[in-house]
Amino acid sequence: MALKSLNTTVTANGETLVPDWNGRLGAFLASGDFDAATVKLQHQIGSEWVDVGIDTTLSSSGGAQFITPQSNLRVSVVGGGGSPNVTVIVKPLVI
Repeated sequence: MALKSLNTTVTANGETLVPDWNGRLGAFLASGDFDAATVKLQHQIGSEWVDVGIDTTLSSSGGAQFITPQSNLRVSVVGGGGSPNVTVIVKPLVI
């Protein structure tokens, strides 16, 4: 089975789902013009979306490794001037 990943450019506040996350170690990368926005990786616990952690909450270009057993992940973009242009990559790391 192929491992799922997300590679997209976000240009507005909102959420983008990561397809069928597999609960493995992953990489969260973001680069571009944040326009003062915050880009967060979140996982769903019950009915609530929760930040994966401080390392996956970015207000400028960067990245982090993460691990979560949850299968529902999303990238959330909040705040800022309303005109972000950020490339976001979420992909599994195979070691």
